[in-house]
Amino acid sequence: MQSGSAGAAYGSGAIGGAVLLSSPNYNGKGFGLNLQQEAGSFGRYFSNGNINYSSGKLQLGLGAYLRNAENNFTYKDLSQFGKPERTEEHAEQKQYGFTQDLAWMLTENTKIGLHSWYTFADRELQPAMGSASGAEQRDKNLRLMTQLEHESNWGKTDVKLAYFKDYLNYTNNSLNSVADVETYQLQAEQTYTSGENWSLRGGVNLQHFIAENDGYAGTKQENRAAIFALFRYDPTETIDLSLNLHQAFAEDYNPAPTPALGVNWKFYQHEQHQLFLKGNVSGSYRVPTLNDRFWTGAGNPDLKPEQGWSEEAGLRHLFIVGNTLLLETEATAYHMLIDNWIQWSPQPTGLWRPVNLQKVRAMGIELSQQLTATIGTIKLTGSAGYTYTSSEQVEVYEGQGDKGKQLMYVPLHKGVLATGINYKNWQLQTNLNYTGPRYTTNSETSHLDSFILVNAALSKQLQLGQSRLIVDVRADNITNEVYQTMAYHAMPLRGYTLSLRFLIP
Repeated sequence: MQSGSAGAAYGSGAIGGAVLLSSPNYNGKGFGLNLQQEAGSFGRYFSNGNINYSSGKLQLGLGAYLRNAENNFTYKDLSQFGKPERTEEHAEQKQYGFTQDLAWMLTENTKIGLHSWYTFADRELQPAMGSASGAEQRDKNLRLMTQLEHESNWGKTDVKLAYFKDYLNYTNNSLNSVADVETYQLQAEQTYTSGENWSLRGGVNLQHFIAENDGYAGTKQENRAAIFALFRYDPTETIDLSLNLHQAFAEDYNPAPTPALGVNWKFYQHEQHQLFLKGNVSGSYRVPTLNDRFWTGAGNPDLKPEQGWSEEAGLRHLFIVGNTLLLETEATAYHMLIDNWIQWSPQPTGLWRPVNLQKVRAMGIELSQQLTATIGTIKLTGSAGYTYTSSEQVEVYEGQGDKGKQLMYVPLHKGVLATGINYKNWQLQTNLNYTGPRYTTNSETSHLDSFILVNAALSKQLQLGQSRLIVDVRADNITNEVYQTMAYHAMPLRGYTLSLRFLIP
């Protein structure tokens, strides 16, 4: 995950960051096997299997997974007087999927790849406390991609051709809504590297969308394109510079260029201490999605695109004592100002609809510390983090709005504390997560209470010849915390999970 303004390197739509997905590399030779079975509280089961083969020129991986969850947990009904205990009756989920990865070295410098991923999900949509709902949703998602990589005197050439198909069927009593979206995408990149000092990558991205939806007034099609260039330069061993230029093109819109400039500077090193200064400045631009604009009864065809700037700066300190101690401390401050921020929010009728919030400012600080210590055969790890996020509407162009108030469901304070201990083949991990109060409306008239979740996991690895068996026991929400992530939607109390994982070799 690439968080913050640095995510602009992966497209102008990555305003708050980017999630990067990749297929595994099977570098060893011969066959490999990975089998996993989990069973947990509230009727939760997960099965996963993967078999792979690798030779000098060929890598092949096939995988399948199945997940079932009855989610029949008990909860306290906060919508009723006395908060009586009830059992969740409409939140069952079933999911299965298949993956395939193939990489073939045609020559010493040329490799092709074929990747596919299919997933199916059948979910009962959990109703709010005190209400009855028969809503269900079925999803079918297909991802196909072929890739060509070639190394030459001109650098590395990377061409990807992809096809995505996303099917969604929503039913609720007499309502039956179907959405079917196809995406065709071509991306070509060329990277030239000169020694260890600088590299230049440029490319083009083409997309074609076809959307058929009961909620649309007919089939919608849209074309988008982008050109980009990324220049990396390391003038010295202690300074890394990057400049990203990105220009998007979209029908019916005039996207602005979205540049990004980043720096990482190790400005101090003495004995066990190292100090780094980092910074990023980037522009952002995001076109409303087809659902944002055209979903009948909820879409808003008059939505304006989001556009703005993000800045972040941070200080990182490393304290290293040989191979026995590593202490990493980091502090980052960020600021983001977005014009025409798009937010889906409930209307007085109860219907959720996207609206432009005009100008929104998000700013805050992130503090983190990580510790790794080795004492003989014992390895200790620890981490702590705190995030302060102020996210509010600062300009209102029409009407009164909710100027100067925290956006709904964005907590001001979040914190995490984690510890771990490894001894021989045993591992114990614990973590504590704090989420502060969150408003459920932009007017700050109602809120959800803060909560703390405590989790722990104990695992042991058994060596069976060349193979391994990993046994893992996990406990979630150990303190039986009653909490909500969405208003009046129940969350489970304490639960347990047992996992067995077998790996060859």
